Amino acid sequence: MTPTPKVVLVPGAWSTPAFYDGLDTCLSERGFESITVQHPSTGAEPPTKTLEDDVSQLHGTLEHLCDSGDDIIVVAHSYGGLVSSGAVEGLERPTRQSQGKSGGVLTIVYVVAFVVPKGVSLVGASGGQLMPWIKVEGSYAYNNIGPEDAFHDLTPSERDRWTASLTHTSLPVFHGTASHEPWRLIPTAYILGEEDQMLPVAIQEHMVGMLGTSETYRLKTSHHPFLSRPQDVADIVAGLWSKL
Repeated sequence: MTPTPKVVLVPGAWSTPAFYDGLDTCLSERGFESITVQHPSTGAEPPTKTLEDDVSQLHGTLEHLCDSGDDIIVVAHSYGGLVSSGAVEGLERPTRQSQGKSGGVLTIVYVVAFVVPKGVSLVGASGGQLMPWIKVEGSYAYNNIGPEDAFHDLTPSERDRWTASLTHTSLPVFHGTASHEPWRLIPTAYILGEEDQMLPVAIQEHMVGMLGTSETYRLKTSHHPFLSRPQDVADIVAGLWSKL
């Protein structure tokens, strides 16, 4: 029997691994072991970490799992999509198989995530400026959209909890450029949040077009479907594994 792959959860900016605890539980109930990383840029003091720092750390985590013989499903949220695209370079399962190595990244599931062409930054992908809800103080970047827009599909107490849990991220990450386009080598999927006020659905649909994937899933959620609909996200991951 083929071993179940490990699932690596890759957060967006501003959020810590605690945001993914509910999804981790749901995945475990479906027989998946998951690991949530934290970007060096998240909460960094001083806020000087770069996209390259985040990519390097995630690459190291993935490489260790691959070298242990594990197959991997990467689930990437928001900014984590850009990080994941770069971090899987050289670790895609077909690439490792061609080198006689076991283990590898099977697929990336982009969850309301940024899909950015090689050589383009998040600022560049946003028309040359930061998203209007990003507040900048020096090299500190804050999510300033507000709980009603960021977490409108949660209860008031949950909104307050997760808003208070957001931290700053390092401004330089928004200027780092994409280094790899893994969708040219491995299957991908995209989960759209149809009520997302941070990354509007029209932008998400444009990114789906870049991926060229038929594996698209639409949930009526905010920017954080793994908080309001963790069971559904876990079901999508499990369903994708059955197709690989």
